[in-house]
Amino acid sequence: MPDTFAGDSGYRVPEVAPPGGSRTGILPHFAVLIPAYNEAATIAAIVERAVCEVGRVLVVDDGSTDGTALAAERAGATVLRQDRNRGKGDALQMGLKAIGDAGYSYAVTLDGDGQHRAADIPALAAMAAPDRIVIGSRMSERHHIPSARYKANQTANFFISWACGTWIEDTQSGFRIYPLGVLERVRLRERRKYGFVFESEILIEACRAGFRVRTAPIPALYDNTIKRASHFRPVRDIAAIVAMVTGKILRWGFYPAGLLRSQYERRNLASRVESLPS
Repeated sequence: MPDTFAGDSGYRVPEVAPPGGSRTGILPHFAVLIPAYNEAATIAAIVERAVCEVGRVLVVDDGSTDGTALAAERAGATVLRQDRNRGKGDALQMGLKAIGDAGYSYAVTLDGDGQHRAADIPALAAMAAPDRIVIGSRMSERHHIPSARYKANQTANFFISWACGTWIEDTQSGFRIYPLGVLERVRLRERRKYGFVFESEILIEACRAGFRVRTAPIPALYDNTIKRASHFRPVRDIAAIVAMVTGKILRWGFYPAGLLRSQYERRNLASRVESLPS
């Protein structure tokens, strides 16, 4: 059983024991990763629930100024700190590397704003495999997603699915399970300023490397669940994602096979959904 997390500095910290009794035998090869920037209002509750489901939780504090790190530690997480705000992508890469270096097989990523339920981790974990990224999809409750966010996500879904060569119905969900072997097999550019680009690019490069992507339904929690304005900026972030994807598609000669395959799968999925009894 892995017993440490390691940061880029090489400093090693002990694994955190879950409060109130360990349940680490349930998912012994999994660790939870939460990138967090100024999430003091929500991080403790998220960590406590994640500890109950998995037992091993790593929070990467991305230069917070509101006490996020202290709240996460008190709730039972191991915390790695960035010296300044470097973006979600940088925090995710630091955390994935630390969990991989500690010997775990899978990382479960949750956002720090409260829109993901730790209680849904077992359902996603049941779908995990060494060659598969699992994404929690909010599309079954799209009527709960703010209109501007939904439209921006649909734009991203179209382009990312094209580049992946397979339809992915919620490419912008941060609730994921990564097999940590993906870090050894994909080629990513240097850490990007825009963190949401990283989450899109790793899907594309993972698919190119032979990994599969599967989705599992999760609730779309917005409204009274999120305690602060989203760090996601629909226009700016989607523009950055589309620019990254377009560059890849152009280099691949427009990749018509990927476009045709992803749209064929999308239509098939839509047909199956429409045929379900109401």
